[in-house]
Amino acid sequence: MKLQSATEMIAPARAVTKTATYTAAQYNTYTRDNFTAIWVGTTAGDLDYYTGATAKARLAIGVSGSYLASNGSVPSWVKFYRYMGFQLNTDIALNAGDDAVRFRIPSVLHNWNIISVYGSRKSGTGILTIQLRNVTDAVDVLSTKMTIDSGETDTATAAVAPVIDTTKDDVANGDQFAIDVDVAGTNTLYAWIEIGFAQP
Repeated sequence: MKLQSATEMIAPARAVTKTATYTAAQYNTYTRDNFTAIWVGTTAGDLDYYTGATAKARLAIGVSGSYLASNGSVPSWVKFYRYMGFQLNTDIALNAGDDAVRFRIPSVLHNWNIISVYGSRKSGTGILTIQLRNVTDAVDVLSTKMTIDSGETDTATAAVAPVIDTTKDDVANGDQFAIDVDVAGTNTLYAWIEIGFAQP
C-alpha cells in the first residue's frame, strides 16, 4: 500500500472567484459588530462582563476607594461605609446637656460624609431629642434633630425622622464632634447613638 505524503494529505485551498462579493452589510455584521461585542469598553479602567452566553456589557471604572461587588446577577461598584456607636448612659437616667459624648474623626474617615444617624434606648418616656454637633466647625449637623417618641425605643419609629444638613455633613481628620442631649425624656436608660459615614 502506498503511503501518502504530508503534502498529499492537505486539501488545497479553494480559490476565491472574481464574482465573490463582500458587502458593507456583511462587513458590519461579521466584522465590525463582532469586534464591538468583544470590546465593549470605552474608557481606561472599564471592565466588561457577560450579560448572557455570548453578550457583554461595560462597567465603567468606579470612584476612588470603591470596591467591586455583586448582587447575584451583575457586578457593580460599591462605596465603603463605616459606623461609630456611642453609649450615652446605662442604668442611671440620662441627663440633658451638651457633650454627652465627645469624639474625634480618625484619618481613615478624612473627607467622608455623614450619611445616617440613629438612636435607641432601653426604656423611658417623653421625647428624647439629640443633636450632633461639629465642634471644630461650630455647626450643628442635623437640621432636624434625632427624636425617640414617648414610650418608644428607636428613632426609626419616630413621627419625625432626623434630617442631615448636607452642607454640614463633611468630616475631616481630627475634627471634634459632640452628641448633645437637648431633651433627655423621663427615666431614659441605655441610650445609644449610631452614626454612619460614606465616601463622597
